[in-house]
Amino acid sequence: MTLFLSIIAFFVIFSLLVLIHEWGHFSAARRAGVKVEEFGFGLPPRIWGKKKGETLYSINWIPFGGFVKLFGEDAHDPKVLKNKRSFASKSPWVRMKIIVAGVVMNLLLAFVLLTAGFTFGIQPLIVDSDGVLQGIRDEVIHLETGVIVKNVENDSPSFLNGLREGDRILSVDGVEIDSVHAQIEGGAAEILRDGQLRRINIPNMDDVVLYDLLPLPRLRIANVKENSASADAGLRSGDTIKSINGYEVFYNNDYRNVINSTSVYEYEVIRDTEVFVTTVNVPTGTQVVASNVLEDSPAENAGMIDGDLILSVNGQRVSDPMKFIEITSSNAGNELQYEIVRNGGEIINLNITPSEDGTIGIILGEFYPYNNNELSLYSDVQVNSVLKIDNVRYPIWQAPLKAIEDIGRISVLTVDMLGNVVGSLVTSFSVPDGVAGPVGIAQLTFVFVQEGLLSLVRFTALLSLSLAVLNIFPFPALDGGRALFIIIEVIRGKRLSPKVEAMIHAIGFLLLMLLIFAITYNDILRFFK
Repeated sequence: MTLFLSIIAFFVIFSLLVLIHEWGHFSAARRAGVKVEEFGFGLPPRIWGKKKGETLYSINWIPFGGFVKLFGEDAHDPKVLKNKRSFASKSPWVRMKIIVAGVVMNLLLAFVLLTAGFTFGIQPLIVDSDGVLQGIRDEVIHLETGVIVKNVENDSPSFLNGLREGDRILSVDGVEIDSVHAQIEGGAAEILRDGQLRRINIPNMDDVVLYDLLPLPRLRIANVKENSASADAGLRSGDTIKSINGYEVFYNNDYRNVINSTSVYEYEVIRDTEVFVTTVNVPTGTQVVASNVLEDSPAENAGMIDGDLILSVNGQRVSDPMKFIEITSSNAGNELQYEIVRNGGEIINLNITPSEDGTIGIILGEFYPYNNNELSLYSDVQVNSVLKIDNVRYPIWQAPLKAIEDIGRISVLTVDMLGNVVGSLVTSFSVPDGVAGPVGIAQLTFVFVQEGLLSLVRFTALLSLSLAVLNIFPFPALDGGRALFIIIEVIRGKRLSPKVEAMIHAIGFLLLMLLIFAITYNDILRFFK
């Protein structure tokens, strides 16, 4: 039944996207007084056609898109060019509106679907690494460290041997599973269940479903300073830092941003297969630095140099420039003892007498020490299982704004992806991973049908948005290519030769067919992997 519904859903979605795009061209042309000769679903050769009024409505053999054939669209006959019902006779502005109307309709469809989805609740549109990390921090994406079993068929060999849902597979045949690219096959496996290590034999993975795997950047502790607050709190070499004060840490910048904000840190750390939480109390606060020592000043004559950190004056601790100025200025003419730290560790005591105006001749600055000097860290990659992605929901007044925001963000990413596709085809004659054609879309439709109606709505919105961006791409035979010729015409003050333009579009159409064939072939190969 699910397969049957998926087939129906695929054709409904595909038909909706094509028809609404071509209806945009159709309605814009009719409003402009241009004769529409044919409204076609799919690409020629024709299977069936019926004429209604002046327009032939057709279904064609190649089910990759559709078209609207406008009277005089590629004409070079002077009579057609002058005919008021022809596309060619219209002004550049009118022709541009007709060309981009299909893209506008696809964008409008994506907007309506996303607005509805965000109103009722759909999964967030996560299409890049930044979105993934933000989803984890927002607790929308729920993870568990390692390779986790999602489902095991009852009475299957693996089930009978003791494998259960929720088990974490640590290794198979002595090989640790620490990469999303690891080939997990049958063998003697070490698994973790309820904190206990078990050894079982997994005959094969045919009857086992794993959660989707996600590699994440993490920071691991290389060394911990002896007798430090971090060591006393239990941090050890090899620990992976998951979060600090509830903030997920992925990169060094994340660590620096959170570690300098307070003196008490709650570390969530992964050690081997366990997660534990510990609190570290680290001294914090700014220090006064002699950023510049003036020439022939009391400070220079006493031996102070640029960069000296001033800890105390006459035994009084100073943590900010105002405190330093208060003590020094109130002791003009009196010798004071300045305790300083030089070169990050050497402690020196200098006796300096402030001048009559209460200064010692230094320009002060504030030194902000990072509180991570007890730890040395390095970047690592950790494998995680994606247990669940929550739906996000917004108030009805905010949902349209969120839809517009995501349309803009994903449009930029789609353009970047198109550039990667073109670059990959030119340089290596290969289709990049993540690019799907009709076969791949059909497979994805099956997945989203299983997830429910709102997931299918989200998927349709993304397809409509992708179709809009693809069509506006300035490539011959696409809407963007035709729009580009109109722009060139406006700049030149006259049209290019209709014959030349038609020939360029024909070559572009041929290249598009080859691209569709290559992507479809790649989809089929991926299906049988």
